[in-house]
Amino acid sequence: MDIKYFNEFRVLADVCNYQEAAERLYISLSSLSKHISKPEAELGVSLFNRTTRTVTLSEYGTLFYRYAVQITNSYNECSRSLAELQEDDTLRLKIAFQPLLTEYNISEALGGFKQAYPDIQLTITEHADPRELLQTNQCDAAFHTEYGARRDIEHSLFLTADELVAVLPAEHPLAEKDSVSMEQLKGEKFIVKQETYSDLNRIFQQLCNEAGFEPQIGCTIRYSSGMAKMVSADMGIAVTNRKHVPVHNLSQIRAIPISPSVPFNIYLLYDGDRKNFFALQSFRNYLEETRIL
Repeated sequence: MDIKYFNEFRVLADVCNYQEAAERLYISLSSLSKHISKPEAELGVSLFNRTTRTVTLSEYGTLFYRYAVQITNSYNECSRSLAELQEDDTLRLKIAFQPLLTEYNISEALGGFKQAYPDIQLTITEHADPRELLQTNQCDAAFHTEYGARRDIEHSLFLTADELVAVLPAEHPLAEKDSVSMEQLKGEKFIVKQETYSDLNRIFQQLCNEAGFEPQIGCTIRYSSGMAKMVSADMGIAVTNRKHVPVHNLSQIRAIPISPSVPFNIYLLYDGDRKNFFALQSFRNYLEETRIL
């Protein structure tokens, strides 16, 4: 039964006059009469006692009135709550990012945005593949990384670029080179990340394959930033992003660009049709203006 029939019944029951009820409801007298007849036909009872001059609730109408009040009140309350929730959602923003991006001022960017826009409620999620969360509507924007040539992606904001480097002990024969090729690293023992399917491991394996060798793994480590420490301990060499190499270790190690160059790009991916467009646009503008990454 259409909710409007409950409401129209309730108004007519309150005023007991078709003409007055029709005026209050801003509908014609004939429309109101037809609408009242529909629930009566569906229920199989007369809800009103009608004479040529008066209309009053019948026994069935009196019982039905109690439930009509409950139903219309609940419906109106539900509508208000949904409207409030929808309004609140415009000031909510869910952001996802990969763990390796902690080296690129992600926490500073999120913290700065929170201070600049205190009314926007942020929810932050670290995830191995934030694109999956975006595609399944579990977040509003995702920090996305990509090795290789920069390419345009629909609904994306290019944030910053890094490069792939070989991290070598300071006394290594190649440590004074301006750049090194993967072919020159053949025969070395490598320090790699534990996550077999990480983007870094994937591009590293691809580069080794293209150079015609299978890498010898001397050590596996959880965090990219820890690779430099293992290199300085002479546990092998590493191929990683330049910004993952701690500056304070540069007296013991060298970070030499891989040739040909392998850029590492960071984007913000988002859905341009989200209802919380204000929050999303504010976040985009903040990243563009501060260039904190």
